[in-house]
Amino acid sequence: MSLVVLVATWQTACAEAELLSAQDLVQHSTNEMLVLVEQAQAYVDEDPERFYIAVEALLAPVVDFPRFARSVMAVQFKTATIAQRERFTELFKWTLVRTYALTLARFKDGDVVMIPAERPPRNANQERVKMEIRMANGSVYPVVYSLGRESDADPWRVRNIIVIGINMGITYRNQFKSAMQNPQYDGDLDQVIESWAGVVTGEEDESEKTDEAPGDVREDTEPTVTNS
Repeated sequence: MSLVVLVATWQTACAEAELLSAQDLVQHSTNEMLVLVEQAQAYVDEDPERFYIAVEALLAPVVDFPRFARSVMAVQFKTATIAQRERFTELFKWTLVRTYALTLARFKDGDVVMIPAERPPRNANQERVKMEIRMANGSVYPVVYSLGRESDADPWRVRNIIVIGINMGITYRNQFKSAMQNPQYDGDLDQVIESWAGVVTGEEDESEKTDEAPGDVREDTEPTVTNS
């Protein structure tokens, strides 16, 4: 995929994301991702970075990476410098891109079915969107997206994802907290940030199952942090 095509894809995705409801945003971006996953089969083994760059271009206007990263840093966000916050957000973004891309790649042959909301959201600027990926063998995999916006004049953005009961936000947050307490890093925030990819890889088998039923998202999964 050329740079020109990537830029055009990103611009189109941005324009479309500005106009969509929370559910339409999730459905559209998921369909686009599954198409990309299918197209990438021809080159991903030889050039995986090309695939991840294309995925990032699709997710950039859809996922609120800074807000997602802030919730992962939790209390450390309050004392982190602006440079540390920005650096972690960039590293975290690529971790999430890779994880999400590889997860959807497992379900590339499935059908995406959006699940209607059971009740209106309690907060007009927070919404949960549920979908199922249904495979030909009868298996059903629930995915739930937690979206937010600053006001009704702002676009929706994804702030957390639960896949088959695995709460990605909580999992990453626990990994970050564990790394800060690990003697290997001696409580050094810079070391934890720069080692983030290794932290995730080293603990990928210790993902935390959410206490919620599969496919449910708590609206308080993001810690309260103050801007500075």
